[in-house]
Amino acid sequence: MFDTSFSADFPSGNAKSGILYSRLETAVIASFNSAGKIKPLYFQYKDLCGNDINIKIESVLSSKEEHYAGLPVIIYSCMAAAGNKRLECRLRYHIMEHYWEILY
Repeated sequence: MFDTSFSADFPSGNAKSGILYSRLETAVIASFNSAGKIKPLYFQYKDLCGNDINIKIESVLSSKEEHYAGLPVIIYSCMAAAGNKRLECRLRYHIMEHYWEILY
């Protein structure tokens, strides 16, 4: 498992949704269809106390291929569930290096 850190911002107007922030590597469980298209299903990070936190991705809102530092990546915008809260998160998959990050 990768060491990660994060913070969650839950706007006071809507305590049941928020945005997950990080820029460090994270573990992801994903599925692949017969054409090789990737769909993230779950991800895991370590909280500030060092505990592993598992997050279920409810839906992928969008995905697009881009280049980061000249290398191909896929950016996924997702809605995820953390306990009874819903989080909007962005995951970046580094195609050549085969690792994931949670993005700001």
